[in-house]
Amino acid sequence: MNLTVRIPIPDEYADRVSAADPARLERAALEAVLRAATEGTGDQPAMAGIASDLSPQEAATQMRAARPGNKLPQGVTIRDLMIEGRA
Repeated sequence: MNLTVRIPIPDEYADRVSAADPARLERAALEAVLRAATEGTGDQPAMAGIASDLSPQEAATQMRAARPGNKLPQGVTIRDLMIEGRA
C-alpha cells in the first residue's frame, strides 16, 4: 500500500526538510500516520469519526448559535471552508 501525503512546508523549514534523509522522513511520516490511526480511547480509533444524532442543518444551526460574533465573508459558505481545508 502506498500513501501520499501533501504537507505544505513553510519557507523557513524548506532547507531543513530537503536536506533530511528521505528514508528517515518516510519512517517519521509512517509513525505519525500509525499513531493517528490507532490512538484513541479503548477500542475506538482516533480517526473513527464523530457520531452525531444531528442532521447537517441542525449541526450548522448549533454551530452558528455557539459563535454569534463569527461571521463569514459575503459569498463564502461553510462548504467553501470545508473544501479549502481539504486542499
